[in-house]
Amino acid sequence: MEIGQSQRPLHAVAAARGRGADHDAAGVLPAMRRRAFLQGCCAAALAGAVPLTTFWRPAAAAGRTSNDVIVYVFLRGGIDGLHLVVPYAGVERGHYELLRDNMAIPESNLRALAGTNWALHPRAGGGPGDGVGSPPKWLHRLWDEGRLAIVQGSGMPQHLSRSHFDAQAWIDLGTPGDKSTPDGWLTRYLAAADGLPSADIAPVFGFSDTRPMSLMGSTAALTVASPESFRIDGFHWSWNETNPDLAGHQAAHRRLDALWSGGGASPLLQAGRDTADALEQMREMDFDGYLPEGGAAYPGGTLGDQFRSLAQLIKQDMGIVAATVDYGGWDTHAGQGMPQPGNANHYDYYGIRVEELSRALDAFYTDLSASSQGNLMNRVNVVVLSEFGRKVRPNDAGGTDHGHGNVMLALGGRVNGGMHGNFPGLDAGSLFEGQDLATTTDYRQVLAEVLVRRMGLAPGQLEAVFPEFGSYSPLGVFSTA
Repeated sequence: MEIGQSQRPLHAVAAARGRGADHDAAGVLPAMRRRAFLQGCCAAALAGAVPLTTFWRPAAAAGRTSNDVIVYVFLRGGIDGLHLVVPYAGVERGHYELLRDNMAIPESNLRALAGTNWALHPRAGGGPGDGVGSPPKWLHRLWDEGRLAIVQGSGMPQHLSRSHFDAQAWIDLGTPGDKSTPDGWLTRYLAAADGLPSADIAPVFGFSDTRPMSLMGSTAALTVASPESFRIDGFHWSWNETNPDLAGHQAAHRRLDALWSGGGASPLLQAGRDTADALEQMREMDFDGYLPEGGAAYPGGTLGDQFRSLAQLIKQDMGIVAATVDYGGWDTHAGQGMPQPGNANHYDYYGIRVEELSRALDAFYTDLSASSQGNLMNRVNVVVLSEFGRKVRPNDAGGTDHGHGNVMLALGGRVNGGMHGNFPGLDAGSLFEGQDLATTTDYRQVLAEVLVRRMGLAPGQLEAVFPEFGSYSPLGVFSTA
């Protein structure tokens, strides 16, 4: 929910699941009242400061530790998958060198993936000063531990758009070829799924400056760039601090409860009391002082902060079932960069982004897998994708232009690591339109598999989530255990 945005009521989602008003006892309708209050009565006070969180209530949280969570990471801009997962040996290496010309990464600069003819960009497994023979870090480490899956030839087989806007919309909405769909695929999942835990405020969070299209049409989702920005600034005094030198001065958060402490049980008063309580719970969450577990080291910057905050929220066991994270900057038409591992002073634009992504994903995995509550990554499933790949041949500006087929990544404690899907080939007869990597795996196959095998969605409900998807054929990326 973004403040002031009118969307489908949550009770419509509940009714779609066949549970209706029975949710009041489970806490869903009180959560809806809090959302309605935040959306309506406090719109002016909360504008620009919408929280991306739920609020921990021990009683409500009881029994929710077993639910899985899907984390949907969108690399906006069209990442060059052939610069991330690179042919290292065999016939495809020859085709790659011929087509990539001066942008082909030498074998000596790649991190080879054991047991395959493939390798990772060096910054996926080490910093700029690390040679490729140094101990693997980040994504390379997760591969070696069997917790990283790479899906080759992924994308939209039946539809082509080299427009960022169209391709991103089609993927987020889950309806390739149609961007007029009123709701996103995650919104439809919430409506179709049975047995979801009751969330204190919201079951789905979108880490983004604007609402991701995958969450369109949902009042159950909250969108914000960072939860630590959550506060109310509509008072003449501080939200958190009481000034003892001023007679009668109280922090704003202490005033809210009094505003709604009058008699009666009207929906407005109850919503006000619930919201004041929720805001107080959020105030007590120390995002700045959060200490990751297991030695996890999140990178500085927005992406690291978002994954760090998401890990903290998941540990609170507040009924989260899904989250989205956006990471842009992949539209590398010029100056894409050529890695020089071991040279700490070398600038590599693409490599910098790969390292930030790899470090954030690794820290998130490490933090949750080492949780004092047990290995939480056994129920957290991360899927990484982009709207399209890049052309196989480089352009004259040292970059690559919009292409077609790509790679997807998945990681988690219940991910079957390794290569999945079929690489479409780089020979002249296999290239799409003679210039792009073809698509051999519909991206929805991967999303469908995580929904069925990990999130508990019945296969018969996939059509409601991905209309006109066709037959469901799992690739074996996710385990059912």
